[in-house]
Amino acid sequence: MREEAARLPAAADIARILAREGLRAQMEPDAPAPDGSRRDARTFSVTVWDLEAVDIARCGAGPLFRPAPPDAALARRIGRAAARALYALGLDGGQVRLDVDAGGRVTVRALSATPEPAAADGERRLADAIRRQARLREEERRRPPAAVLGADPEFVLLSPEGRIVPASRYFPPGAAIGSDSLVVSGVRRWPLAELRPAPAAEPAVLAGELRRLLAEAARRAGDEPLTWRAGALPVPGLPLGGHIHFSGVAPTPVRLRALDNAVALPLRLLEPPGASRRRPRYGVLGDFRRKAHGGFEYRTPPSWLVSPALACGVLALAKIAAETPERIARPLDDERVRAAFYADGEDEGARHALAGAVREVMRSVRQTEGYAKYGRLIAPLFRAIESGKTWNDAVDLRDRWRVRG
Repeated sequence: MREEAARLPAAADIARILAREGLRAQMEPDAPAPDGSRRDARTFSVTVWDLEAVDIARCGAGPLFRPAPPDAALARRIGRAAARALYALGLDGGQVRLDVDAGGRVTVRALSATPEPAAADGERRLADAIRRQARLREEERRRPPAAVLGADPEFVLLSPEGRIVPASRYFPPGAAIGSDSLVVSGVRRWPLAELRPAPAAEPAVLAGELRRLLAEAARRAGDEPLTWRAGALPVPGLPLGGHIHFSGVAPTPVRLRALDNAVALPLRLLEPPGASRRRPRYGVLGDFRRKAHGGFEYRTPPSWLVSPALACGVLALAKIAAETPERIARPLDDERVRAAFYADGEDEGARHALAGAVREVMRSVRQTEGYAKYGRLIAPLFRAIESGKTWNDAVDLRDRWRVRG
């Protein structure tokens, strides 16, 4: 990885790239944090390998020391920030130094493409991670991975006056047809409806389970005069997610980049212009969480519950990308394409760059064995992209899914 270090952008460009992807950064060694203060900040050095934080060490005034490791929640936040920073720069691992201020805000201060734990136990953890990932790659070479898919797409309920109706009024938290919460001005509210279907190996089966849950949800809501909306940002200030869950496959860097290119990139061209305001707080590339079962949750996509055609296409693309990630073209490795992904949705120059990138991805997908199996699910999505269409998140999704009572 030392060769990659020479290709890192200048410090000012690194800070700009990380800010674009929702990360605070100040790369000058003695400069204050972006808000002008570095008071009471704690500094940590994080070793990352294959996007996993394998070692987190507290930095003091003198040599690196470990008398006060971060608590579990802070460690997760620090580890994710370090991995995200490296991923944004096209790296799978390295060393990241960052500050955590009294309010828990993380600021990236320095990074290197070379993982360099300062203590012997960190070296052992890094060596263990290298061996573990090597075994995983060898297993996948011997036995082709088979991904089982899950999902938890969100939608929102609106009154005839356009006001948000709390989903918890109809759907309890934690259920298969449930509600999800947000903290608004310090108060926890439950505005989001969320479907949690049983996992399935086949995209069409999972989509069928989503339809069944939607039909049941429609029955529960009865004849209330509500509009059900999905998408990225169908209501200002209320971004929606379409997280996809995977078991049977691990969150390797090549797999995450395949999902970014095969799922997030085509969706970027299909979303209406205002949807870009969802980023970078939500929907950043490579956003994932590991799960205890060894799989992971891919969190980048918006809610693709807008229509069954969109849902089936997205789930089929996710299946192909997860099972044959090395076959997916990666135009998002180009900084210009990545910058276009985050550009304003009405930027015509960005859309032109993205269109060329998506054509490259579509060509690679069509050459996979998975497309021979799932092409009928993906073709409508590809045709919509080629004709310049975007989804309409103002339409009641129950009409698209034909689940009205």
